[in-house]
Amino acid sequence: MKLTTSAVALALFASAAGAQEAATPPPSQLETCLSCHGEGGNSNTPLVPSIAGQPEFFITNQLIYMREGVRPTPQMTPFVEKLTDAEIESLARAIAALPAAQSEESIDSGLAARGQKLSEQLRCASCHLPNLHGQEQMPRLAGQRIDYMAAAMKAYRDSQRPGADPMMSNVVVGLSDADIAALAHFAATKDPR
Repeated sequence: MKLTTSAVALALFASAAGAQEAATPPPSQLETCLSCHGEGGNSNTPLVPSIAGQPEFFITNQLIYMREGVRPTPQMTPFVEKLTDAEIESLARAIAALPAAQSEESIDSGLAARGQKLSEQLRCASCHLPNLHGQEQMPRLAGQRIDYMAAAMKAYRDSQRPGADPMMSNVVVGLSDADIAALAHFAATKDPR
């Protein structure tokens, strides 16, 4: 059977449209994420992280870890347990494309200055980049919620974060709660855009 140029063009268009459709998460899935993580993915809820502008690979990994139980997160389980890999990848792309905004929490400038020195000593920029925007599997810390950052670092330090990167646990081991608060305040000062 010989295909006409029009038939080939139509088939290619349909294929491209299908690929574009698969690359965009259904609005309901993204809306579900934003209902907890804040308008546009920027959280105003205590202990809930902002997800807007996080590296796509980081989001993909975290959702898969949560779905597979490697990083048990009970509040996330009902949302991730039935997601396919393709749905996770399209959600990660959509979330990574959302513009990140700075946390609206009050920042203590003294703590932030101390946190900057600690960040330099701990070489946070070597993984999270000098602007703390993150890369690949390393999350964006810039502008993140202070309370969430502090809780996450304490969980790393105290080996209470299942599925965590052991490298991060090694970095924060031995830090005091005051050190962690200082680092969280410093990260919150960085522009996430």
